[in-house]
Amino acid sequence: MRSTTTTARRGLRPGPAAVLLAAALAATALLTAGPAAAGAADRDRDGDGGRRPAVRITAPVGGAVAPGTGAPGAGTFEGAGFLINVEARTRDDVAIPVREALNIRNPDLLGAANPNYPGLDVRVDVDLPKPDGGVIPAGTNLANLFNVAGTDDTPGPGVTVWAGWHVLESIPADVDAFTITAAVTDEAGRVGRDRVTLEVDRDGPASGQALTPPPGPVLGDGRDDRDGPRVELNGPRRRSSVATGPAGTPVNPSGSLFFLQVDALDRTGAGIGVSENGPGNGPGQVDAPGSILDAGAIATAGPNRNFPGLVLTFDAALRQPNGNLIPAGQNLAPLFNVAGSQSTHRGVLTTADWVVGGSLELPEGQDTLTVTATVTDAAGRTGSDRSRFGISDTVDGQALTPAP
Repeated sequence: MRSTTTTARRGLRPGPAAVLLAAALAATALLTAGPAAAGAADRDRDGDGGRRPAVRITAPVGGAVAPGTGAPGAGTFEGAGFLINVEARTRDDVAIPVREALNIRNPDLLGAANPNYPGLDVRVDVDLPKPDGGVIPAGTNLANLFNVAGTDDTPGPGVTVWAGWHVLESIPADVDAFTITAAVTDEAGRVGRDRVTLEVDRDGPASGQALTPPPGPVLGDGRDDRDGPRVELNGPRRRSSVATGPAGTPVNPSGSLFFLQVDALDRTGAGIGVSENGPGNGPGQVDAPGSILDAGAIATAGPNRNFPGLVLTFDAALRQPNGNLIPAGQNLAPLFNVAGSQSTHRGVLTTADWVVGGSLELPEGQDTLTVTATVTDAAGRTGSDRSRFGISDTVDGQALTPAP
């Protein structure tokens, strides 16, 4: 749990930028040196009591992804279409500098540290054909392609930072498996890391978009069915607290700014209608591929047309940055940022992310926030999950981490 005040530390220390630059270089060496070197580095850093960030790739979960249909010189938006989500939990008062936001992308800086999250380093060990026909070389730092970042207030001295990216790129035709490696560096230069190896499903649908049917009318009564999708709220962390955001209409970059990850497993093969590629339509977006934002649907209290089977509600009102007040219980799914799908041995798994831009308006005396996520498949069968979170003493989500 991060205090709203900053505790001064004794002694001379290099500035955060210098520490992060040095650590980023160290992380680069670790990510390219192989598992043995990474393991040795882990042991070298255990002199601090093992308090480096605990890093976990929460999406994809293993299994397989679609290859996508793009190739060098022949780009397409029908790419692999899965999400990469990275969770980094601090376990002491040493922070991870982040500028939480609904858009942290800087594609022109690909390969460099992301100025909104300079401690994040994510790489794959294969080339990635881009939608424009170019190629991202294997081993490139992909942090500047990430879409969103948010933070929740974890029990104990630390916080949990999340970042998510919808992968529009494809996997080369001669690749049957690849590895994603994620590293996160804190202000003291300590590095936490995780990696996941994925198969490339050459026998299934060619793209992530093709793993799910097109969005269509949602049937059913919205009540849970025994054979409905298995739904899980995997972000924020269980037992965490969230910032409410400043009272009144929040002014950018302030807000609640916590990260929601909703997973829906299609256990029966009925299909969950999703347009993983969007295109999103919201403020500043004009047919933005890779985004599922459908902000106009909030005014009509309608579904997200890119993911109509998703319903997500709060038991408190949400004041948007434009001043609009969304009442408690209204479907907030149109505000989700990105979605992606992958194959598992149990069925197609769809993941959707949202960083909450706005401020919660809690009724007097309410000191928790209940979040309910419901997903209905193409057969009208429904599954749901619900979590209750505390309210952080830190009001502005932006203040849970120092600015980069």
